Amino acid sequence: MSDKGKQAILCVDDEQDILDSLYDTFMDTYDVKTAINGVEALNILTESEIAVVISDQRMPIMTGAMLLQEVNKIKPRCKKVLLTGYSDIDAAVDAINKGAVNKYIHKPWDEHELIETVEHLIKMYNADEFMNKMIEDSKKIKTKIDKWKYQSDLLEQFIDSCQMGICVVDAMENIVMVNKPGLKLLKYDSIDAIKDKKVDTVFIIDSNKRQAFRELYEKGTFYQLLEVKQADGNTAGLQASLTYLTDEKGVKQLRGILFN
Repeated sequence: MSDKGKQAILCVDDEQDILDSLYDTFMDTYDVKTAINGVEALNILTESEIAVVISDQRMPIMTGAMLLQEVNKIKPRCKKVLLTGYSDIDAAVDAINKGAVNKYIHKPWDEHELIETVEHLIKMYNADEFMNKMIEDSKKIKTKIDKWKYQSDLLEQFIDSCQMGICVVDAMENIVMVNKPGLKLLKYDSIDAIKDKKVDTVFIIDSNKRQAFRELYEKGTFYQLLEVKQADGNTAGLQASLTYLTDEKGVKQLRGILFN
């Protein structure tokens, strides 16, 4: 989009009166840029975001078809209209067959047809840009997910490599993960059997004991005796440390338990 907030179209013709006519036709709706030959047009195209190029076929230096083929290489999503005389129909059809032109219109053109054509191509351009943005955003999201998964896998491998038991809980104090040493101490065969249980259903932490753990944690004293309910229904005492994290309201919430 230009500074005017309008989408830009580029009109190319070596006759100034034709450029003036095209400018007057579209000036109220679009940011109209003009060029008198293909070289000037390509310079504008590399510096600006152009949605539609309208080019005359018969021009010096390069024909309209040649110009639009170059446009297709530089800005493939840019839409292209070729203005032709009846004697240039073969060149227009050839350009269409090569994928360099979206539409050709005979000169002298019908103004209503030209306006409708540009409106349609603008919609096509916007749809292409939207789809491209969706694809690019999806790629970025996938990259972030892949990176997060890699880091998550590394963390899980590190936790599993620890000799002591580790239990990770979420903000609702549901068990998210228990490492292999922890599962062994709790006598569970797999994480599936304990995952999503409330932490208090496995680790017996009454309010007084929880407060004591929090005070010890803040003082830097980590271990205290804690009772746990094992998978076989027995209760066992283990040395444990409760880990707390401070939420956005400044409240310390339980996030993990280390035990052995």
